[in-house]
Amino acid sequence: MSDLMVTMRTTRFVAAVAVVAAGSVLAGCSGGGSAGETGQPAPQNVLAGFDPCKVDPQALGATAPGEPVDDGSGEQGCEFEAGDAIVAVYKGENDSLQFWEGQRDRFGVFEPNQVGARKGIKQVSKGAVGQGICNQVIEVGSGSVSVQVNNSGNEPNDDATCAKAMEIAQAVEPTLPK
Repeated sequence: MSDLMVTMRTTRFVAAVAVVAAGSVLAGCSGGGSAGETGQPAPQNVLAGFDPCKVDPQALGATAPGEPVDDGSGEQGCEFEAGDAIVAVYKGENDSLQFWEGQRDRFGVFEPNQVGARKGIKQVSKGAVGQGICNQVIEVGSGSVSVQVNNSGNEPNDDATCAKAMEIAQAVEPTLPK
């Protein structure tokens, strides 16, 4: 084998290694990491001081203050009587929209949407489809606030219940921490 052919093979090998190494470096710089790794600041926990029971009852269609409630998930919540419906407001300090995306298979209805200036998700649990119970999630910093309407005693209709949940969420959204 001539010295020229050995040099050409070595040069091609070195060039191939350089291309692979450059690709690895560039892949490491792409936006595939967490918020802190991409150079963008991670959303803040702005919900620490938010109390769901301090939401204006009139914004929910209620006439009296709400009662604290624990749904068993660790989210702090408050229930209000609003005519024939029960409206609950929950805060999930660590329940970002990405968290809810990971829970998507638990819902019969799961539709990303917009609530005022914020991202949201309309949800009806698989076991609650057709029973007049709907959640409207609102993104708040690194967490979320959920408005749940339980209209099950009033000829349940998911579309009407979800429309009511959105109406209430739109009234609550401007009062949420930024």
